[in-house]
Amino acid sequence: MRTPEADRLRLVIQGLSVGGKQTVAYPLIYEALACSDEPAKARVRKQVNEMVKRRELLRVEEGVFRFNPDTEEKRSGEFYQRVWRAVRSAKPGFAYQDLATVSRVSYDHVRKYCQWLAEAGFLERHGKRGQTYLFRASEAAKDRVDTPWPPRKIRDPFETEKRATLEIVRLFLTHDPYQPATRKKIVENCRAILARFEKEDQDDATA
Repeated sequence: MRTPEADRLRLVIQGLSVGGKQTVAYPLIYEALACSDEPAKARVRKQVNEMVKRRELLRVEEGVFRFNPDTEEKRSGEFYQRVWRAVRSAKPGFAYQDLATVSRVSYDHVRKYCQWLAEAGFLERHGKRGQTYLFRASEAAKDRVDTPWPPRKIRDPFETEKRATLEIVRLFLTHDPYQPATRKKIVENCRAILARFEKEDQDDATA
């Protein structure tokens, strides 16, 4: 089951392994997630073992793993199919969280896919529950059995900045920051993050 904690672990491992190019070991994962006690480390080990079973991680040796990027597209396809089945079977007046619960897909992934479904004419607004917008499947959705696929993988708008942040963490944990090459990479990633948020501030100021 996808949870925010599992999604965070997945993102950390992706960043530390540089998309599968390098191996990662438990001590490095513990450091990146700030796991200071045994219960927290045990939760990480349990989640890692689940990722190994799904072949998201490949076990290189005891306690050492390699991220498997080949499962990414397949997993995304399965998520789209599960969410689409939930959309078509749900009664009018469902929220993103309802779909996430039924489909066992993370709320963030459901939200992004449903936003695309709405733009494509498969979802329609159907009132509110408190401050939460509710939806219903459109006639186009009811007439379509096969899963509508986005034109390309739905991209996290902060994916670049998240990867830059993880690269900074990895450099501090595994390299000598006094080395010129390491310092250069840290500065480059910091600038990438700063440039994004400086632009956001400027856009807000001129809006």
